[in-house]
Amino acid sequence: MVKQWQCSVCGYIHEGPEPPEHCPVCGADRSQFVLLDSAPAVKAAQVGRFTLLHPVLVHFPNGLMPVVWLFLLVAWSFERPALHEAVVWMVGVVTLATPLVLATGIYDWQTRFGGAKAPIFYRKIMLASGLLILGSIALLLRFYGEDGILYYICLAGMLGCVGLLGFYGGKLTFEIPPKV
Repeated sequence: MVKQWQCSVCGYIHEGPEPPEHCPVCGADRSQFVLLDSAPAVKAAQVGRFTLLHPVLVHFPNGLMPVVWLFLLVAWSFERPALHEAVVWMVGVVTLATPLVLATGIYDWQTRFGGAKAPIFYRKIMLASGLLILGSIALLLRFYGEDGILYYICLAGMLGCVGLLGFYGGKLTFEIPPKV
């Protein structure tokens, strides 16, 4: 009979004689795996503690940053300076929402995932911090009349941050474990 091991961080199930070195979904080390025959499924036990605030809030930056770039492209293509002003407001909303998104993400990490020391959580915290820093720099540059290359680099970095944050969040939420 093949043994099944479940990652106690994200719920990934591995089949084999022993757990993998690292979880392919969240990066937790092998000590975070439990033998399914000896323990109840972790994911089912954790769902009751999951808060919906973080997944709702995270869609603000993830949804607005692509729109920022859409507005910039339209503004450049059709010479619409008012859209540049709208971009500033959207970047402001993303930047102001990020601390709350970060706080609720850390709360979920502690409650839903037990504060597991897996690389995926540290990556998400660093990316959210980077999003906050880049947004703050972009806003400062724009408010001081500087909308040169550094401003657009910050906006591109913000788009990259939300893309990677969405990717890692999707891995934690929707990853279907492959059969090994």
